[in-house]
Amino acid sequence: MAAGAWQALPLVEVVGGTPVRCGFVYRDGARLELRVEKLLREEKVLTALEVRGAETLELVTASFDSRRDLRPVPSSGGGVRLEADLQDDDVGGSLFAELAVSGGTLRVSDHADPRSTAVLTEIRLPAPLPRDVTAMYLNCAGDLVRPD
Repeated sequence: MAAGAWQALPLVEVVGGTPVRCGFVYRDGARLELRVEKLLREEKVLTALEVRGAETLELVTASFDSRRDLRPVPSSGGGVRLEADLQDDDVGGSLFAELAVSGGTLRVSDHADPRSTAVLTEIRLPAPLPRDVTAMYLNCAGDLVRPD
């Protein structure tokens, strides 16, 4: 599927004047939505992916591979969610830089068993991302992870 059909938006969530979630949201109309996030939970900065509209999720960039770097967790949004604490791992920061500059490859399927006959869709995410999208992410993430 072509990247041109995808829209990339900034993701910024602020609670009490403090950023608690930053990232990118990719949308393909009403069919699929991918959220790539850094978020605060229990004093940790987590990296997470969530896709709505599919049963499996895999994201690969030059140095990041969701199969290697993240673990499945329950999704409150009715999709597939992967996350991990990558705060002390370069791959956590590289993911967002690589998505912003060179994009990545998203693979999703409409069936939870990848060995089934479900349709596996491979999507090249748009890159480079617009400056307003990356600027909002960088400003948010800088405040999210700054030392107090």
